[in-house]
Amino acid sequence: MVYAVVSGLSQRKRFKFSKAEKIAAPVIILIVIWAAYSFVQSSNTTSQSTQVTSTMASSSTSNGLPDFTLPVVGPNGLTGQSVTFSSFRGKVILLEFMEANCPHCEHMAPILSALYSQYENNVVFISVVGPWNSVTLQDTENFVRTYGVTWTLVYDSSGIVFSNYGIQATPTFFIISRDGLVSSTFQGEQTPNTLTGAISAAMG
Repeated sequence: MVYAVVSGLSQRKRFKFSKAEKIAAPVIILIVIWAAYSFVQSSNTTSQSTQVTSTMASSSTSNGLPDFTLPVVGPNGLTGQSVTFSSFRGKVILLEFMEANCPHCEHMAPILSALYSQYENNVVFISVVGPWNSVTLQDTENFVRTYGVTWTLVYDSSGIVFSNYGIQATPTFFIISRDGLVSSTFQGEQTPNTLTGAISAAMG
């Protein structure tokens, strides 16, 4: 009987926390709570980021072409204006993807200038400048000044519009008809007659 009492006392003593353990226990509990909270926050942030990216990538016009809104660049940099592609629905569009330092794009600039003078009342001209080969906003405004660009030129700083349109080389041209469908696509330098014919076909 005495042994049982002594054994019970020994058992209770064995599970008694030391002073150090009493101090450490709350700290450990706080660390576990903080780690769990951080994990949940990180998961939520990742989910939100993925959702935003997916929304941008899936945004499209009613005909399935990727829509975009990009800032307009003038000879002195950003003009403070922006262009939304879908706002031109119902008009014939010449959509060019280019780089400010691309020699082929430079060769096309005078041709586009002449075509714009010919069709500016009936056709929307938009050149989208991408960030390939480290092209900067300053390079883009230099291009506008050098070639006297009078049509709309916008800057795709992130390259997402280039990606959404699957651009593999510059310049690339899309001729889009009034119903919003792609009438013709060209890659590389084109003759004035080629683009004139494509524009005329899109105009019906």
